[in-house]
Amino acid sequence: MRVTRSLTMLMCMSSLYLTHVSHTPASRRQWLKACSSWTAALAVLPWQAMANPDKPRLTLVLDDKSSLSHLPLLLAEQLGYFKAEGIEVELVEQASHTAAAAALMHGQADVWCAPYENALLLNTKGFRALSVVQIARTPQWVLGVSNKNIPSYKTLADLRGKRVGLLDSEGSAQRCLNFILLRSGVRPNQLSMVNLNSSLQAMFSLRSGSVDALWATDPLVTALEKKDELSIAANFRTLKQTQRVFAGPLPGNSLLVSPALVQQRPQTCQALVAAVVRALKWLRTAGPSDLLRTMVDNPVLPDRLVYLNAVDNLRESFSLDGWLSADAQQASMRMLSMLDPSWASANVAWQSTVHNDFVRLAKQRFRV
Repeated sequence: MRVTRSLTMLMCMSSLYLTHVSHTPASRRQWLKACSSWTAALAVLPWQAMANPDKPRLTLVLDDKSSLSHLPLLLAEQLGYFKAEGIEVELVEQASHTAAAAALMHGQADVWCAPYENALLLNTKGFRALSVVQIARTPQWVLGVSNKNIPSYKTLADLRGKRVGLLDSEGSAQRCLNFILLRSGVRPNQLSMVNLNSSLQAMFSLRSGSVDALWATDPLVTALEKKDELSIAANFRTLKQTQRVFAGPLPGNSLLVSPALVQQRPQTCQALVAAVVRALKWLRTAGPSDLLRTMVDNPVLPDRLVYLNAVDNLRESFSLDGWLSADAQQASMRMLSMLDPSWASANVAWQSTVHNDFVRLAKQRFRV
């Protein structure tokens, strides 16, 4: 309907312009230039869906909803970008990595928001998963050490025999932590890993002294750092440290779907990706007042200033345009190979685990 009204308006404007211009070559050139400008403007109207979705409702599973690693999804919902594309996305929090993976594999969820390497791992289990849009270009994890329990912390070796709390001891968080420990000469079994169910539990655990360090993300890390309750020992919210440790741009969260959804519901996939790419573009230039207008209730955040600081700390980690590069895929392969030597000889068709076509169209549409 909006497209029809816009076309009608442009046609009327063109007719009026033709009525009032003379028939000189210069006037004709001006008219053609104006038509080109109007057509280009119509092509990039950001609120217009490119096509009607063929599956208007999607179920998207993710982990801790209080984590700002999901901010682009929350923004797409808050700013009405999903609705503008004609889709309704239900964000469902899952208690564990295993439960979320099972929901995607068994068709109980359409989309899984998880670090990209999960697509590679599912591939080896006989389930093809595709990344259709990248949300984070770094893992976004931070190792924070308790200032009370380990006041003289210097290196990762100081964590031997200590208790490290993490929110998911069976998934990507554990793999990423194990990788940096091994690179530092520390065996993961030299630490006591404490599985925590939520960011709130993690906060209470650090404050009570029941854990000595946290492997977590924002806003939890920023909230504790502002209170001088922890010090940052490793920061994978930044591109520099991510590339230095992982020898490349190890990707964070992506939206993973089944090939069936891509093949049978391409318009829906395009709508989903378009909304996320638009949210990523909005986030790149959003100022404090913009962010506060879209702020949602979060049990971990003590105030709005901490929220703004947490977003700033994460901003570099978010994807600029949703595109997942081959370099990022290979960084994930290297991490998996180091953690499991048998992975290096596994015949994984890693190139087929990323589908950037929807991102390409969204980038053209929103001029990202």
